[in-house]
Amino acid sequence: MVEHDERRRAAAKCAGCGRIGIVHVWPDGTHKPLGQTTFCDCPDPTLRLLEEEREAGDDLP
Repeated sequence: MVEHDERRRAAAKCAGCGRIGIVHVWPDGTHKPLGQTTFCDCPDPTLRLLEEEREAGDDLP
């Protein structure tokens, strides 16, 4: 069983609809919405951590 301190919280955005929610992120990179199965109505949401989007855009002015 995974210990609670091994995971962290982060903001994520659905690539389909743009909705933002909070997810738990485990050390192996898996992430799941906090307290629910999903935070949008997309049939198969692709969630992207907002910190990843920020890192990808670091070269922007």
